[in-house]
Amino acid sequence: MTKQYKGILLVILSAVLFGCMPLMAKTIYENGGTPVGLTLLRNFLALPALWVLMRRGGGKTSLERAQIRPMLLLALGYAGTPMLLFSSYRSISTGMATTIHFVYPIFVLLGCVLFCHEKLSRIKVLCVFFCSCGILLFYTPGDAGNLMGMALAFTSGITYAFYIIYLGASGLSRMTPFALAFWVSSFSSVLLAVYLAATGSLAISMTPLGWGMSLLFSLLIAVGASVSFQVGVKEVGAQRAAILSTFEPITSIAVGILAFSEPFGLKTALGVVLILAAVLILTIFDQEKAAA
Repeated sequence: MTKQYKGILLVILSAVLFGCMPLMAKTIYENGGTPVGLTLLRNFLALPALWVLMRRGGGKTSLERAQIRPMLLLALGYAGTPMLLFSSYRSISTGMATTIHFVYPIFVLLGCVLFCHEKLSRIKVLCVFFCSCGILLFYTPGDAGNLMGMALAFTSGITYAFYIIYLGASGLSRMTPFALAFWVSSFSSVLLAVYLAATGSLAISMTPLGWGMSLLFSLLIAVGASVSFQVGVKEVGAQRAAILSTFEPITSIAVGILAFSEPFGLKTALGVVLILAAVLILTIFDQEKAAA
């Protein structure tokens, strides 16, 4: 198997694992878990494995004093994103939640226009239009739960876009991938623990199945999916990896239909197509621009 095909398979594996998050998350909720608690455990339980990978990966592993404040801000986006997304699973279908979250490339685009003074081309305006129409098709008038779930998933896309933009602007992207994963997970764990302690929810009461699923969830997502994506990007490039990542919402939709019997009508299907089309057009356009 060539390195390119290996990279493609690893990126697809990563997207499928990320797409299975709703299935594991809902099982954990049924056994006493909460969105914030699950986000904490996802980061904290993965630290031993990430530490080993960081030490074996070579390169600098320590964090400089000047990097503490940027890492703290980065952790806000890293911890806030899954917390918001996991919370949305309680109000809307998991496939819808993941698809709405997947508009983050559009927010990255808008963030670069607003804060980095990049120009907004006609192609990018078209992508924003497609994305907006797709989200509007998900809305059910008079359904407050639907609106709240959409807002949570939508905000998770914003926080992830912040994470991506700030990662580049802060200079932390120059760290080795495993060192970055370890430190951002460490800071996220501290932030989430402080939040839970302040709200009186630090004590996490789950069944043995809930704890076992939380450990599996952490290893599969924070270690397996993340490591697969990092290695895959190295082999096939960021642009192709971004296109292959569309397997994530597709997997979430399939899981929602097969495991939870979630409805998937023509209106929702059209919304999914518009959002994925916007992401694919934007990614392909950027790839052609970079190659020019």
